Amino acid sequence: MIKWIGFVACFLVGIAWSQTYGTASPSQTGVPVAVPSDPSSVGYLNLTKRHPDGYDGPTELATVYSPTMAVQRLDQIRGFLKSFEELTARARGTLTEAELSSVGNTEGGLQNVGFHSIPLVVEGTLLKQDYQLMQAYYELAQLRLARGDVANAEVDRARAAYAAATKRLQLFWDTKRPVD
Repeated sequence: MIKWIGFVACFLVGIAWSQTYGTASPSQTGVPVAVPSDPSSVGYLNLTKRHPDGYDGPTELATVYSPTMAVQRLDQIRGFLKSFEELTARARGTLTEAELSSVGNTEGGLQNVGFHSIPLVVEGTLLKQDYQLMQAYYELAQLRLARGDVANAEVDRARAAYAAATKRLQLFWDTKRPVD
């Protein structure tokens, strides 16, 4: 039975890994990642293609590593945890407590509270950071407009991104509750 649990866990991780290099949706905010092109510049990133079936480096950074994709992957991890919880419940009837303990993370309290609350903290942190970044992006756009460096359209884009991030964080805050 322990081998079966291990097989299922490896299978689920394999699915997550293969989907990481699948179709990526556009970034949640639509804000481009401005990476300096001069290797001697502060902030330069050498974004090479990292997987034969994946995107080129800049496209991967802009799409796969976005708040939208992070939350989607977090939802996928929640599904893995739910599967592990169901598998553990089935194994309780056939394995001893010592065998279950040797697998780890099979305690009922951890699975009921931790499997819900831990991903919730990660999701909230992602959304909070996106909110803060969009707030800074909007404020920077306003300052650049005052200096005459950008047009009103840039401020409008930044404001829309900030409003969308605000809405996402508020929706999370109002609908996703921790448990104890």
